[in-house]
Amino acid sequence: METREIKKYLQEIPLFQGLDAIILEQLCKAVKIKQFSAMDILFYEKEDKEEIYYITSGSLKFYKVDRFENEIFLYKLSKNSLIFSASKLCDNFIISCYANAEFLEDSEVLIFDSQTFKQLMRTQPSFMHTILKEAFGMIQRLQCIISRDVVFDGTAKVAHMLIHELDNFNAMKKHEIAYMLHIQPETLSRILKKLTRNAIINTIENNIVILDELSLREIYE
Repeated sequence: METREIKKYLQEIPLFQGLDAIILEQLCKAVKIKQFSAMDILFYEKEDKEEIYYITSGSLKFYKVDRFENEIFLYKLSKNSLIFSASKLCDNFIISCYANAEFLEDSEVLIFDSQTFKQLMRTQPSFMHTILKEAFGMIQRLQCIISRDVVFDGTAKVAHMLIHELDNFNAMKKHEIAYMLHIQPETLSRILKKLTRNAIINTIENNIVILDELSLREIYE
């Protein structure tokens, strides 16, 4: 893409909407647009990447591998998500990638040079506000994930996902959902059957439909 086309493209992306022309011009010079296929790796744990990423389409899973080579799912990010390490935005603060990142489907990613982001955050308060707002939102989402995985039992995990990610739930296979929620597939099936018996959900054409949202929320709130 030419610079003019990239600028127009960035203006259509939620994170960059409303930024002034000077900031957009600098970002256009520092960005690459790359396509990834399902199962491609964006980065591995402990790699030191000098880049900042923004997913414009598709999805990405973050996971670690224990000493027995078992894969431990951490969380998933979908489109319109910014991915960066604090070390790339703060001087004298070094943290390598803390997990492996693998694409779950064909995806498109904007890849920015971290030095440009640092410079813009130093010189453009409006840009710093935009990035910090996005970072705090990401931290809040991760806090919710941690709370779900540590505090919730299996039923609460399923109820929470049905309320907040129903489209994803219906698009995924049951074993994939069980993997993400750290429960057994058999446990997931029992929970869904129980929720159906209690008239809280129903299944129509292989998709879950919520019948009683209040009761579903009460399971985890």
